[in-house]
Amino acid sequence: MKNKVLPVSVLVLFMLMCINACGISKSRDSADMVSELNNRIIEKVAENYEEGNISALDIVIVRIDFGSFSQDNASEIFVLCKILNTPHVAGLDKTVGILLDADSLEMVAYKEFAADKVVINCIQASDGQSRILVSKTTTYQGISTQEIQLLAVEGSQWVEIPIDALKIIGDESFYYMDIVDDLIIVASEDKLISSEEIVAVLKWNPETEQFVLEQ
Repeated sequence: MKNKVLPVSVLVLFMLMCINACGISKSRDSADMVSELNNRIIEKVAENYEEGNISALDIVIVRIDFGSFSQDNASEIFVLCKILNTPHVAGLDKTVGILLDADSLEMVAYKEFAADKVVINCIQASDGQSRILVSKTTTYQGISTQEIQLLAVEGSQWVEIPIDALKIIGDESFYYMDIVDDLIIVASEDKLISSEEIVAVLKWNPETEQFVLEQ
């Protein structure tokens, strides 16, 4: 299955919004600044890719978020890249998350996510910092397993925040993200076809930085 990749025009718009929000000097040509950001992202992924050499053509930028991730009031750019042409053992949807300082474009943090399907969403806490919700699904011989994690970036380190409500529900479930309302929908099947398969709904509470059981 092919990954859905945002149109280049949309990503360029995101880059320009990030650049303007960061307050980077407007004396430089916007196209040059977009090109610099794109090149820096590709360069940092290539330098840090855990499996060694990788072609720049196999690094596809699919999402850019501007905000504070590693500390209060930081100006940072969080970028998701899909890695093409990976062996199945590395996961069919190999994804890289890279956090850059918005002013210097220096790398703050880097992490790879390996699975057959990777879904990542940024959710905001009450202090203005963003947390990262990651769902990874792997299928082997027709049987799917899934893992969901809530992550924070502290300095340059990725730290997992336990989702307490999931301990009550148990591990034998599948998770779907509602990125509009910051929900985790817990289901009994790996394909959500009807509401009867919904086991629980968890809603993000930005004050406690936890998902709260609603259903």
